[in-house]
Amino acid sequence: MENPLKWIRIERAMPLPGPVRETLSKLDDAGFVGFVVGGSVRDFLLGRTTKDFDIATNAKPDELEKIFPNALEVGKAFGVLKIPSPTVGPGGTPGLIEVATFREDLEYKDHRHPVGVKFSGPEEDARRRDFTVNALFYDPKTQRVLDCVGGMQDLQSKTLRAIGEPALRFREDALRLLRAVRFTHALGFQLEEKTRSAVKSQARLITKISPERIRDEMTRMLQGPSPAAAVRMLSELDLLGFVLPEVEVLQKIEQPTYVQRNLWLHTLHVLELCASQNPKRSIPLAWAALLQEIGKPIAWRRSGEKSFVGHDRDAATAADKIGERLRFSRDETDRLIVLVRDHLKLREVFNMREATLQRLIREPFFEDLLALHRAAATATDGNHACWEFARSRHQEFLKSPPPDAAKILTGEDLIHLGLQPGPRFSEILRSVEDQVLELKITTKEQALEYVLRHFVK
Repeated sequence: MENPLKWIRIERAMPLPGPVRETLSKLDDAGFVGFVVGGSVRDFLLGRTTKDFDIATNAKPDELEKIFPNALEVGKAFGVLKIPSPTVGPGGTPGLIEVATFREDLEYKDHRHPVGVKFSGPEEDARRRDFTVNALFYDPKTQRVLDCVGGMQDLQSKTLRAIGEPALRFREDALRLLRAVRFTHALGFQLEEKTRSAVKSQARLITKISPERIRDEMTRMLQGPSPAAAVRMLSELDLLGFVLPEVEVLQKIEQPTYVQRNLWLHTLHVLELCASQNPKRSIPLAWAALLQEIGKPIAWRRSGEKSFVGHDRDAATAADKIGERLRFSRDETDRLIVLVRDHLKLREVFNMREATLQRLIREPFFEDLLALHRAAATATDGNHACWEFARSRHQEFLKSPPPDAAKILTGEDLIHLGLQPGPRFSEILRSVEDQVLELKITTKEQALEYVLRHFVK
């Protein structure tokens, strides 16, 4: 029998989506115990929005298959099944309910996955988890929380604490090193001292984790409420040098006195501003706020520690390598490259040729470019004149876009004029597009006349 002191009655019931209640009811009807567990319980108790719902039960995998014949066998050997649900996600969106048998993990060999599991009870299941606040079980039948590891007390004190021996928890699954930083700042908690020391001492183990997992954890941090504080902690705990050495090196460059800002502190400031100015920022924008200065150390070394000339191109090259290393999609990497390379171009908007400005504001990523420029300008001198002008021109474009040059004049039209296809076609079409963007040409007739006058002899 469970120790009754571990059961804590709460004042109000945890609201559960219909499919979750139905899943628990089916387990109960079949004679099994079912508890909601993990992040959804933690978030409910903290008054935060609950996103995903996981269920832990004493039903074995074969028994779960009989109760839920439509379940997806994502990890049957580990006692984990996923049940499709049409309305379980935020706002009633489709999702999956994870149902897992109470278990304890056997030996870990790759710093990520156990070689197997042993089915057990809720107390053993709680002790195999990462942090105390993630190991709470909620029983909707009795409106009580089962706390086997002190998670309720840590919730009240806003402390993130590893379960059991912290160093062992991180050796078992090295991804927990990043999760420790992410949860600390996502929840607004303090990282318990022994847990903090264990993260720092085990930091090198993060190299055992797949790039995709590192990318996803970092993305959650960078899109979270406190990305600057999270990145600062990553550095303090010696994780950043293993994950993103291109950012860690920003602290080590010795700049001349004429450089008015510290690259590391400026990066953190831009991260903080970008988050506050853009709460729902895209993945490329969140990453670009972190990486926008990474070209400068490269340019600094290349110039013999004399200047940052060419740092925009260096930033683009470095961002491309990071995107490839962390296995971003090609589209996300391309957008990241443009953001770190071009956000400073907006400082020249008052001097840009109209066609150049029009090409820039027509890009699908332009709002991200505006957002990054605004954060960087705020962090530098607070001058928003260029941002305000560029934003107003972009709004004009959205309300009344200029004609599409490709529809006014095509390569076929040039052939009909007697021109031969070749590299010069691009030059001609580009020149016509400039005229269209500057509203000097608005019809095919004007375009043909322009070509005859300037390119046909």
